Amino acid sequence: MTTNKKAQTMPGLPAAWFSMDAVEKLGDIGAEFMGFLAARIQEDVKTQHALLHCKDPVELRKVQEEFLQTAVDQYSAQAGRMTELTNAFLASMMLPPVDD
Repeated sequence: MTTNKKAQTMPGLPAAWFSMDAVEKLGDIGAEFMGFLAARIQEDVKTQHALLHCKDPVELRKVQEEFLQTAVDQYSAQAGRMTELTNAFLASMMLPPVDD
């Protein structure tokens, strides 16, 4: 008696889940997230350095405003990029149409 190993491993999931394209798309999402996280940490360190070197409250406020604007810009751009990557992943999961 032979059995389907995929069915034994993950019953109920579509076969497309295991496609190379789907796995690559998941990798792209993970890599994009890690790159974004690294960029945000870099901005945090840069801002902390600038804050430590502020000489007056006006300069402090300017550093904080720049930090917030950069964060808003980066998070907005990242949301769009993650939406694109998620859509590509979901498209890779779609089964081809069945011809009648």
